[in-house]
Amino acid sequence: MDKVYLQMFSFGEFDPALTKDQICAAADMGYAGVELFATNFEMPVEEMKALLKEKNLDAISLHTHSGQILEMVPYARTLGMKYIGIAMEYIPDHESALKFAATLNDLGKACREAGLMLTYHNHTQEFNVFDGEKVIETLMANTDPEYVGFELDAGWCSAAGEDTVRFINDHAGRIKLIHVKETDRVIGPEAPRNPADRKLDQHGRPVISEEERQANEKKMQMDCPTGQGINDWNKIKAAADAQGCDAYIVEREYTYKGTRMDCLKEDIAYLKANVK
Repeated sequence: MDKVYLQMFSFGEFDPALTKDQICAAADMGYAGVELFATNFEMPVEEMKALLKEKNLDAISLHTHSGQILEMVPYARTLGMKYIGIAMEYIPDHESALKFAATLNDLGKACREAGLMLTYHNHTQEFNVFDGEKVIETLMANTDPEYVGFELDAGWCSAAGEDTVRFINDHAGRIKLIHVKETDRVIGPEAPRNPADRKLDQHGRPVISEEERQANEKKMQMDCPTGQGINDWNKIKAAADAQGCDAYIVEREYTYKGTRMDCLKEDIAYLKANVK
């Protein structure tokens, strides 16, 4: 895999003051570009543009929530992005999925008019079945491919119990980006998470109790070294390439040894050496 992007969430540190150093680190590790998120947006867009140019990095996409998409369109356009993505949505039932699909169409049309493709990023919850249909299938069936694409997180897809290669093949043309995330186990679809139930800190990040932190830490341990989990990255890439996937973006949520930087270096080294 010659061209590998990095989701900036992967650094695991969410202080806006660290954004510049993290961008520089992504370039130094050999990543071709970045996908921005939340705290990165506190850097003025012209400053971000100059930094990316200096470090020879592409900005392929960004992650935000559905209510902020239109607000972030100028930021994305200034950086020359092709995509703008929704990281997660609370979808507790089939009716909510249909309603959100309509929202995606509306947002996607506005993004398309601005020269961007709207994407939606899955976790395991999108593989819950409501009224006989998986949430992600409902979203795909009820959104216009001209306006809405999907960013398939291969780690969460596999962790949900899906055959990721078959899922990609079954949805040709809808998957625009792949999150390269590893998993060493199947946990099944998780219950939908309602962000309204969360207290947020000053940066908009959820405030998590110690009990929740420990449970989350245990779950995140399934994000093992790339190439040592249940995903076959050559098969995933072959399937995704064949259906027109535009980019592969590493997203890491767990430090399995040393520092997070050590893990991110190993991620890109594995992909460049072993995935064609």
